[in-house]
Amino acid sequence: MNLHQVQSTVRVVGKRNIHRLQRWASLVTPYQPMAGGRQRLDAEYAKGKWEYLRDVSEFPRFSVVVGYCSYFKHGGKILEVGCGEGLLQERLCPEQYSRYVGLDISAEAIKRAEHKANDKITFIQGDASTYTFAERFDVVVFNECLEYFADPRALVQRYEQFLEPQGVFIVSMFAGLNTTRTRRIWKQLESLYPPATAATVTTRPGYQWLIKVFRPARGSV
Repeated sequence: MNLHQVQSTVRVVGKRNIHRLQRWASLVTPYQPMAGGRQRLDAEYAKGKWEYLRDVSEFPRFSVVVGYCSYFKHGGKILEVGCGEGLLQERLCPEQYSRYVGLDISAEAIKRAEHKANDKITFIQGDASTYTFAERFDVVVFNECLEYFADPRALVQRYEQFLEPQGVFIVSMFAGLNTTRTRRIWKQLESLYPPATAATVTTRPGYQWLIKVFRPARGSV
């Protein structure tokens, strides 16, 4: 084995050990929301940190969310909380929805998304924990964002007032590292609403997402 091979092996072993430590830490570390808020996210978007969301490895979980939107409320009004640059909207076929609204706290993210706005697509910069809508939606999507809030359960409950009587919540969360934290959020949500369906997406070892549909109101969807 030459020096290059030895160095490569050391790097691989090092990464594996880091992942083991992160997984162990996720078992004992209580849930912590993102610190820094808008300022942090604006800086990260400006530096291109979130560009990886356009990678093909992210495509499968976006596709499941898109499929659920179409299956449960084809042609309905969609609100996405934590929309970022509007990548979910880009993956929706125009015929799948009558209106799309994306909300994100990052002004930089919304700046990058708003060129796509038109008579049926709107992007809003605002705090999801306080922003008030003057309309109701058939689908409210929380796509990889609940982990960043101090009280995810209360946040989701807050959006019941913006949901049509037979509307649904679609929630997607990363389930690779920090699975204990996300399981806690799932447990809280399932104590409130019966899951209508769920899917698990795995693209490679350590890269897994759970996507679930909840129907807060009574009655069939």
